[in-house]
Amino acid sequence: MEYIQQFVKDFTSDDLLQLLMSCPQVELIQCLIKELNEKQPSLSFGLAILHLFSVDMKKIGIKLLQEINKGGKDAVESLMINDSFCSIEMWQEVASICLQNGFDKLSNDIMSILRSQAAVTEISEEDDAVNLMEHVFW
Repeated sequence: MEYIQQFVKDFTSDDLLQLLMSCPQVELIQCLIKELNEKQPSLSFGLAILHLFSVDMKKIGIKLLQEINKGGKDAVESLMINDSFCSIEMWQEVASICLQNGFDKLSNDIMSILRSQAAVTEISEEDDAVNLMEHVFW
């Protein structure tokens, strides 16, 4: 891990994903997805999760989700904000994977963070007081 941290700029995402395949350890993945000395994480959390579930390494993916889930919404938000690789669609897919594997709260946290970052709010169908076109007529 020290070697990787020292020479991380020489590794591509593909190199790091291949490393995960060779050494599927949650501790290693956690080191790769964390910020080091206020620098971007070496590996995208979202990409790591999507990759693990796409190559039939679901058990490692679930362990990683369990560890991330322990940190609460703030930890998830930090991972997401510092992840310059994943698009909104990729995060939605991560949220879907969380939901399918029993991590409902984590899935809800991811979707909530996406909405807050995009300045999007959901309007309940029961909310009769909302008039979407009201601003047009003023």
